[in-house]
Amino acid sequence: MGNTRLYNIISLIFLVLTVLVIVFVVTRLLGPAPEAPQEVATLPEVLVLPTITPSNTPTRTPTATNTLTPTISPTPTESPTPTPTVSASPTITETPGPTDTPSATPTPSVSPTATPTETPTGPSPTPEPTLSPFLFDLREGEVIFTTNFANTAGCAWQGLGGQVFDLNGAPLTGLVINIVGPNALDRTVVSGSNSLYGVGGWEFPVDNKINNFTYSVELRSAAGTTISPRITVTFPADCARNLALVNFIQVRER
Repeated sequence: MGNTRLYNIISLIFLVLTVLVIVFVVTRLLGPAPEAPQEVATLPEVLVLPTITPSNTPTRTPTATNTLTPTISPTPTESPTPTPTVSASPTITETPGPTDTPSATPTPSVSPTATPTETPTGPSPTPEPTLSPFLFDLREGEVIFTTNFANTAGCAWQGLGGQVFDLNGAPLTGLVINIVGPNALDRTVVSGSNSLYGVGGWEFPVDNKINNFTYSVELRSAAGTTISPRITVTFPADCARNLALVNFIQVRER
């Protein structure tokens, strides 16, 4: 019990000392700052320069100079220039030269008369036409483009079609039409397979829309022998001309 009271008294003393220190520090912080000693600056003494007294400088008096008066010389007068006298030149007498004697006129020689070439009378001979190496060719001499009439697809279709005829114009069936085109297209159809183009008619669609691609068509026999030239067909990408008619006709005997 006695030790506890002693400890409490010591704690109270430290607490009072701590409060006094805090009060002292706060008082110093809130009080005015100590004035620093001010030093009085001393100005340097003014340096007085000595005054220089100017000495008497003798003044030179200019002496008078003699002025020369110019003498005017007389101007010489111009003497008259003599005018030269032109003497007459001697007269030149023309002496006639020798007269040229005309030479003799040459006698023209007789030129031989060319014999006219005889021109054959009558019409010019007509050269014989070159026979085609193929039995069949285009009937109209060209591919005919027209509107799709063989089905109801309209412009959502593009294809080739036609017929095959013999020498007398009669339709032929059983011949093979080969079509080659873009995207590795290589197909065949048989004449007479589509009667909408007539007897011996055929048709092959190449696209479900119009385009401007190029295809080739040739006619073959039933055994596979090529019997017509290869016909090139380039579509115009026109809905009104999306069907190419390729008609073949026989042009010579076997």
